[in-house]
Amino acid sequence: MKIQVITSSYPAGPDDPTGTAGLFVRQFALELASRRHDVVVQPAARKRAYEPDRGISIIPTPWKGGDRELASMNLMNPKNWWIFLLFFINGIRNTLLINNKYKIERTLCVWAVPSGIFGLAGKLKNNVPYDIWALGSDIWKIRKVPFLGKLILKIVMENAARVYADGVQLCKEVADLTGVPCEFLPSSRKLPAPTERLFPSDPAKLCHFLFVGRYHVNKGPDLLIKAIGCLPHDIKEAIRVHMFGLGPMERELKSMTSELRLEKYIYFHGPIQAQEFSNYLNSVSFLVIPSRIESIPIVFSDALQLGTPVVAMPVGDLAHLIKEFGCGILADEVSAEALASAIKEALPRSKDSFRDSTSTAYERFEIKNAVHAWLDFNSPNHGQELK
Repeated sequence: MKIQVITSSYPAGPDDPTGTAGLFVRQFALELASRRHDVVVQPAARKRAYEPDRGISIIPTPWKGGDRELASMNLMNPKNWWIFLLFFINGIRNTLLINNKYKIERTLCVWAVPSGIFGLAGKLKNNVPYDIWALGSDIWKIRKVPFLGKLILKIVMENAARVYADGVQLCKEVADLTGVPCEFLPSSRKLPAPTERLFPSDPAKLCHFLFVGRYHVNKGPDLLIKAIGCLPHDIKEAIRVHMFGLGPMERELKSMTSELRLEKYIYFHGPIQAQEFSNYLNSVSFLVIPSRIESIPIVFSDALQLGTPVVAMPVGDLAHLIKEFGCGILADEVSAEALASAIKEALPRSKDSFRDSTSTAYERFEIKNAVHAWLDFNSPNHGQELK
């Protein structure tokens, strides 16, 4: 099958740490190519040229935002409107060009906006069916746009052949918002095998926690710092927190850490590459997901893949998954105090005690299974006609 993948999240190469979701999209495309499908990826252009991958053609859409992802651009800022307008015009033009040049049979739009708008153009002009794969932050951000947000989501999804979301609860939100049935398709990626064990000569046998995510209010990094601040002194002395990310809260988070005198316990870093992430997951005791709002973050399945349990807020599908599989510790509510209690509960637990539960949970998220499910949904024998 000749497949077009339209996305606003795609890495410049396998070691590009700037977008976790983008790394997943690349591996999804690689898995499609390994199954002998012809794959054309249409990402946003970047300052750095995209590295070629075997079996994949990459045709970027011109983008005046440089290396900034669309998700980080403020839709409410009039200064950005011209940048977005040009991108939409160029994206539609590029979609139609790819449709015709590569004889595309199926388009996968990752995520709903702007990719779904480009997919809609391909259907209206060239009769190429498209699917939407929605991400939580994608839906939550667009629906807040006054007047047009919900309408755009409804139009692109009503015209899609199929609509997917990377969370079970998110599927329900999408269906309630647009009236379109939505099917669960998990997002994940294959991390490289760990190459080293970090903290090998730790005489105090500290318990190491890891946070990987955007420094953004939705991801709750401030709640994690406040939670550490809530802990008694003796527990603080027993832990170290390693934080990796980029985002608008970075300065505020570092200032908060200094004000609470937590510099000894919390270490800040920039974005993390896949190999380093694998090494950290192999070395720490727990991954922490302190999000205020969430679907199923890709870092969750990353942790399961390396056998690392999680400490998480009870948001999105995390509460159900952690309870179902026993693959971590769940906070009672979304608050710094509740997260601090969950961290205290995690301290005496050994990582090995979670091995079976993390392994069983990961089977649901393997990238090859997600690709197989998408191809199966779109096979002629699936029993549902395309729109």
